Amino acid sequence: MIGRRARWGLGGLVMAMAGCGPAPAPQAADGTRAEAAAPGPGASGASGTAGAAGASRTVGTPGAAGGVKADEAPTPAPPTSAFTPMAQIPAEIDLRLHPVEGALLVSTTHPMALEGEPMGSAIGVLKDGKIEFPKRLRLPGWWVAVVGVHGRYPDQLDLIATGTTGRTGVAEHYVLGAQGWVQRESDPGLWFTGVARMGSSLVGLVGPTMLGAPRFITLRGPRVGLTITQAPRKEPCRGWEAPLPQPEPAVRPEAFGATRDGSALSYGTDCSGESVLEVWKPGEKRATLLPVPAPSPSGGQSPGDARTLILPGPGEGEAWIVDGGVLRYHGGEPRPIDPPAKGAHVLTASAAPDGTLWAIADGALFARKGEAWEPAPLPDGVKAQDVAVGSDGAVWVAAGGAILKRGGAGEAAGAAPGPIQLQQGPPPKPRATRPFPRPGGPECPQNLVVLYTFSKTAPDDYDFPMTRKALKGRTEFSPARFVVTRDMGQRFLAAFVPSWELAKRLQERIKADVHGSTPQIVCAEPEVVRELKLDLKTGEVAK
Repeated sequence: MIGRRARWGLGGLVMAMAGCGPAPAPQAADGTRAEAAAPGPGASGASGTAGAAGASRTVGTPGAAGGVKADEAPTPAPPTSAFTPMAQIPAEIDLRLHPVEGALLVSTTHPMALEGEPMGSAIGVLKDGKIEFPKRLRLPGWWVAVVGVHGRYPDQLDLIATGTTGRTGVAEHYVLGAQGWVQRESDPGLWFTGVARMGSSLVGLVGPTMLGAPRFITLRGPRVGLTITQAPRKEPCRGWEAPLPQPEPAVRPEAFGATRDGSALSYGTDCSGESVLEVWKPGEKRATLLPVPAPSPSGGQSPGDARTLILPGPGEGEAWIVDGGVLRYHGGEPRPIDPPAKGAHVLTASAAPDGTLWAIADGALFARKGEAWEPAPLPDGVKAQDVAVGSDGAVWVAAGGAILKRGGAGEAAGAAPGPIQLQQGPPPKPRATRPFPRPGGPECPQNLVVLYTFSKTAPDDYDFPMTRKALKGRTEFSPARFVVTRDMGQRFLAAFVPSWELAKRLQERIKADVHGSTPQIVCAEPEVVRELKLDLKTGEVAK
């Protein structure tokens, strides 16, 4: 009897899973009810066995007392997400989110071509459930990384970015005009470490890409005159054999921000490589230096694409410092806090108007305002790539090939016009694009020797007679490919070379034989305008 009742119970459960209506729970020999596992959320209707029905549970094994027990407990339903899909992200494009007053703007982390135009950095806007890339918002240059966008769309926007000359980074500031972006600042050898609102002023801090001194730039409002702390002259930075031509800063900045009460903070390293926080209290021109404990108590190195940020905290004099881990600046002292999950590193973060910190760690989203992290589930468990919080409190997330939104006033963008497909796996890899230029070296996959800069009056077909004369008979440079490149509207003569050694020999040859030349070796793949085919035996342009 026990076996018969158990078999009947299994058949009834299969019928229920197959959509044929509920079956009465069988009575075991001792009169107790058997426990039947409910079908999983992915179960679908079918006839036949439980396997054919697509069930994710194994049920119906007799218990010691003759009852039927489930082998597995029911799978709990996934947590409900408060985020709503707002727009599909165009395929193979990585986006960074920039909520401003009146709109959600996005920037591309890889150059892209629009409407047959040359490769460039595009700024998009979310409108009626779609991401549009107006020509007016396209940035000049073939590689410009947007650091941040501030202000009101469409008539009062400040954009800060890091561009490149092909040899070094460029700190750039743009304002949006009627015809497009108008450049207000362009400083080669510098990059923006961050921007902060200080009273009625918008202030940025630029730091050197290699050598040089950081400085403040007031982007809007009254000038803010803060003094950069200098390292003691009698204690030069370790690693330099001779004094530098300019004063060495006490802190090499990596991130800049401010608290709600107007304290400015610069986070970076000192000459010995130790983490330091430089703090300018409200009304003070000079800063105080504070040692900073390691921000990642979980140990290990942070991922290479983790962003270093300083964000306003929940209190008037508080701030969050994000650098793989998180520190909380509170009571005039930075202290590390526990990671969102054990062993997890924070990829990026954003602060809400009330100081709540929204952070992405290992693809999951977390929020923290008080003393504990709270998970913020996303629809279908998709993985987050970026998060940004607007001034209205709306939390925007790029995840699963879509832009998601939680809260806020809703005036920035309309709802999506149709269904949005969320990607369960990792996002598709973006199309291969030109890498960010960096100094050349033996590990570089493509060293480029930048030989000359075109003058504004030089014709497009200029054939560089001095270069050809210097290379006449030097057939050892035959593997080099001589090209005219263009970057940010400027033309250059350069040479792609297959090895670091050949790059150095070419650099020295041109430097020695062409008076006044200062060729540089960079690791880059810029836009090629035309190829200059040289017959190195004769020094003539090959026909």
